[in-house]
Amino acid sequence: MKNTNLIRCAIYTRKSTEEGLNMEFNSLDAQRESGENYIASQKEKRWFCLPTHYDDGGYSGGNIERPALKQLLADIKAGKIDVVVVYKIDRLSRSICDFAELCKFFDEYNVSFVSVTQDINTHTSAGRMMLNILVTFAQYEREIIGERIRDKVAASKRKGKYCGGTPPMGYIVDRENNAKKLVVEPAEAAKVKQIFELYTKIGSAAEVANQLNEAGLTTAQWTSRNGRVHPGKKFDTQKIYQILKNPIYVGIIRHGEHDYPGEHRAIISQDLWEATQLLLQTNTVSSKRQAKHITPLQGLVYCGYCGKRMTENYTSKRKVAHYRYYICKINSRHNRHCSLRTVPIPELENLVVREIARLFQSPTLVAGIQAKTGELTIDGKELSSEQVISALQNLQETWSNMFPVEQYQVIHMLISKITVFRDQVKIEYKIEGLEQIFKEAGAFVND
Repeated sequence: MKNTNLIRCAIYTRKSTEEGLNMEFNSLDAQRESGENYIASQKEKRWFCLPTHYDDGGYSGGNIERPALKQLLADIKAGKIDVVVVYKIDRLSRSICDFAELCKFFDEYNVSFVSVTQDINTHTSAGRMMLNILVTFAQYEREIIGERIRDKVAASKRKGKYCGGTPPMGYIVDRENNAKKLVVEPAEAAKVKQIFELYTKIGSAAEVANQLNEAGLTTAQWTSRNGRVHPGKKFDTQKIYQILKNPIYVGIIRHGEHDYPGEHRAIISQDLWEATQLLLQTNTVSSKRQAKHITPLQGLVYCGYCGKRMTENYTSKRKVAHYRYYICKINSRHNRHCSLRTVPIPELENLVVREIARLFQSPTLVAGIQAKTGELTIDGKELSSEQVISALQNLQETWSNMFPVEQYQVIHMLISKITVFRDQVKIEYKIEGLEQIFKEAGAFVND
């Protein structure tokens, strides 16, 4: 338990080189002696020097990867320290950015910071003012560094140079002479070319991902500079779009809105690139239009294998050939290999309409509904089963002449859910909807 009557002080010392550390009284000892003397001068404030030594001998102040410093921070987290004492600020860190972050850490755990040879003591208002000034300069330094990096990246990309990061699929990084150039990796490049060619034939990124996954293909495996291996993963729609939209595969380095000829070799031809971008643009426009289009089965279709609702999609090729289809949400968003792939919308709509027509022609069904609801009448006139069936047949014939909104209303009046399997479609009807549609069918009965 913390003794609230004592202010527990930890002294941190550091020396950049190991030179002289084997001496009986070295630089680290001198720094600690200065810290102990300062703590002793604050005896009336009940400052107490902790016996633990936090000494980093032979470590640079340019970063915070130091064992004694890490131990110091761990003990602060554990609530063992109230004040950190150093000989000079640069003993804690030579980086203003790191120093500012360390001070934020101290403040988070209510720990004060003192520099023996400088007028910095966050236990006082003047010390906190000096700290704020240093933090301001730290922010300025971070912004200047950021500007320099951005300028360097922009200049490098204007020359067509690769500026680091995860290498794009199809390439590896040649680090000879620290050049960091992209070099084509033949096996992965073949996959990239296959993706572009498949998309121009199919027009669906989700279906391209499905075909690649079924063939057992994965994204590229790569190894980081620290030796960590990143294994290949299954393809998904997002990854396919990421590849299709990346101009690096046609030999271009992009920076913002500007494209520059790259130093690396292209994987695909200019013609294939342009055809892909045109199809992507066309499908994007088509998808926006399709989102505004009401389809009769909208919101009713579910996958029979995973139970997810199936969503509508729409592709076109060169604004001529159109393909409307349902796709399971798992395949659409995550490509987790649900057993059901795409289902053509026109074929499913025709099947559902045929099933409704077959249902309408069933005398047993009509008799059952009559038994449940009583007499079917319109304007006080009783309707026979034959008249209702005839009226429903007329309704089927007029289906193709209905507006999409009218088709939607009829379907949603009759059906609560459509479950689709590879070789079967299960339709769940609304009994109240059937009753209503049978009554409304009387409008088609001739006097």
